[in-house]
Amino acid sequence: PPPAGPFLAWTSLLSSLASSIPDNQLLRIDDSLTRARDRNMSSTPLLAGAGGLPGPHVMQDHPVFLRASHSPWRCIPQDVLVILRGIVLAYLTATSAMIAHYKLTEESDKPLAHHLFDFSLISQVLVFVYHLVAFCWTFTHLYYPDPDDNEGGLEAWIIKAMSLPRNMASLRKQFYFTMFYSTCVVFSFMNSTIYWFVTRQHEAADGGDALLAAAAATGTDFLTTSILTANASTLASIPDAPFSDLFGEGWFLIFVVVSLHGVAAVIMVLEMLLFNSIKPPLALGCHFFGLMFNCLLYLAWAAFGKAVTGSWPFFWLDEAEVGSKEAVTAYCMGFVMLAPIMYTTMLGFMGIRQGLTESRGGGAAQEALDS
Repeated sequence: PPPAGPFLAWTSLLSSLASSIPDNQLLRIDDSLTRARDRNMSSTPLLAGAGGLPGPHVMQDHPVFLRASHSPWRCIPQDVLVILRGIVLAYLTATSAMIAHYKLTEESDKPLAHHLFDFSLISQVLVFVYHLVAFCWTFTHLYYPDPDDNEGGLEAWIIKAMSLPRNMASLRKQFYFTMFYSTCVVFSFMNSTIYWFVTRQHEAADGGDALLAAAAATGTDFLTTSILTANASTLASIPDAPFSDLFGEGWFLIFVVVSLHGVAAVIMVLEMLLFNSIKPPLALGCHFFGLMFNCLLYLAWAAFGKAVTGSWPFFWLDEAEVGSKEAVTAYCMGFVMLAPIMYTTMLGFMGIRQGLTESRGGGAAQEALDS
């Protein structure tokens, strides 16, 4: 046993030190230790199964929220990623304002409520919201890793609102976020596909019908109308120059169309390849059916929009346009089935990114997450 003299001296010294610390200081130290322990637990990778694979009840080896805040490439560190996300968010903010101005002024013949049911605008809003959330998480994760250090005031409330979720290991929260992220990507892909391959083809086919309608409105005689009918059928078989309806109308129209129906999808492709390290979820079946369910929700929303505004957001939802209810049903089935096709494309981009980062040693995100 140690000598009684030195032992009693150390005991008395520790007692005097403890008694000299105020009670509120001890409580503050205890709170700091508790927050540090909770932060360490929330950032610790979930337990892995055999062979380094995720366990049976684990969605990701790291929380998806952290993977959304880290680039998989060594050449894109966190500070550069914050700048890139800020540039993308600024672009989306500016283009969204310009698109809103165009819709409210150039398409003023439509009811104002009609734009609430526009699929392209809904997908644009989803992309904007995702990038706003991703920028906030990336920014605060780099500069304010512990939001509880800022106590009181408006600044502390803003930092906490912008920070990552507290319980990042929650599988329910991870599923909700991956479902939201997948919906943003899939809807942006669907918006581009439907516009460039369906809507524009329908608008081009309406050129001959517009010619006949104009002739009837001006009271053209039967012979001239017959000639116009023959010319319309002939012109319908001769394709116009690509994008001839866009060029010659000023830069604003083509900028809005390309931004709304093309750039948003390209931004989400860059998001998957460069900006985040999100892996495909293990619950693929739930995501496939969840995306199809979201498409059904939109169709119900479009039907509600028809009851409110009197017009359909898509021409193929209008029985008078396509000719029968069966045709409308077929179009709706194609719309719903397009979601899993676009989700498969999304998974393909994720696989390409994982293959490139693993083959080129671009495991920057993994190192950052493990640290």
